[in-house]
Parts: sequence; C-alpha cells; structure tokens
Amino acid sequence: MDLLPEEDKPTAWFDPLYAGADEDGTGVPWANMATHPGFDAWLAKNALDGKCKTALIVGCGMGDDAIELASHGFSVTAFDVSDAAIAHCRRRFPDISVDFRVADLFNPPSKWKRRFDFLLEIYTIQALPPKYEQNVIGKIADFVRETGQLVTVAIVSDEPRTFESGPPWALTPGHQTAFVQQGLTLTDHQILSGASRRGNDLWVSTLTRPCPDSAVQ
Repeated sequence: MDLLPEEDKPTAWFDPLYAGADEDGTGVPWANMATHPGFDAWLAKNALDGKCKTALIVGCGMGDDAIELASHGFSVTAFDVSDAAIAHCRRRFPDISVDFRVADLFNPPSKWKRRFDFLLEIYTIQALPPKYEQNVIGKIADFVRETGQLVTVAIVSDEPRTFESGPPWALTPGHQTAFVQQGLTLTDHQILSGASRRGNDLWVSTLTRPCPDSAVQ
C-alpha cells in the first residue's frame, strides 16, 4: 500500500487513496464492489425488514453495503470522511435513494446521537491507528438508538495492536467487550474462519441497545 497514515492524522490518508482509485475499485485495498462477504453471511442467517426504519453505514467506502441495506427497505444514510469516496458512490448509484454524505467519525453530526435503528460497521476501526480504538467504538455505539441493532465485521487476530503493525490493524477479541462497555448487548457472534483476504478470521458481531426498563430486569 503506497499511502500510509500518520498516527496523529488518522483520516488524512483516505481522500488521496479514493481520489486515486478507479471506478471499479482498483486502488482501494478493501473494496469489494459488492455486498461485503461478512455482511452477506450475516444476511443469510438474519431476516431484515427496514420498512419505516433508519440505517447508518459507518465508513461506506464505494457504497455497495449501503445499496444492500436500501434494498431491504431502510432509509439509509451512508457516510465517509473522504470527499472522493462519496463522489464515487454518487456516480455509481445516481438513482438510488441513499443519503451519501461526507462526515467525520471523530466529529459526527450531533443529531445522529442514538438515532438509528440499524448500524453497519465494516473494517472502519481497523483502518485507524490503534490508539483511537476506544474513541471510535464509543462514537459508533452512540449512533444506536434504544432497541437498535449494530452489526460489525472485523478482521481479528491475537497479535498485539501497535502502530507499526498496520494498516490494517486487525482487532483483538476484546473489541466486543469494548462495545458492551458502551451499553450494548452482544446478541450473536459468528466466526468466518480464514475468510479475510489475508487469511485471518472474520468476526461478525451483532449487538443491540436495550431499553432502560429491560436493562434493569
């Protein structure tokens, strides 16, 4: 990978990467140009009805997972910090009613707090230097409304997370605990053995935010 992040400018490398990418995704190492296989595996096990519900895609990249969610009836907002990524999405899907927009996970719109019925996060956390893990997990969890659902797809390894080891910075099994510490409940966990492009395991986790009444029972 020619473009590398600076530890103190964790998102600055994304826009040059997407600006240099072709419309077929060449140049973006994580682009699938289709529904992500980890989310596809989740959909194979879970019925999804988005009628009258909102969904948010964190770090939407080239936009394919947003299109998948829209096909299930959700009102979808999909954001990326990269202007070039969002431009790709809008060119690729000009007739799809997805709200593709530029936004920064470190400083998201305040109106998104506890707003969404369904959240999808794929590879965003591990594309950022390890020292930001707890911060971004808190930001992502805070988008989930009461009774809402979060699905995360992550490459997981037991190796220590250091800046020198990435990108990408594979997560450890402890990332699930970090989401639970943000008030979410882990409701399902699927391991896709060796399913990443580098042969690592993919962890597909489902979490929900309980209603306050159910949390005290």
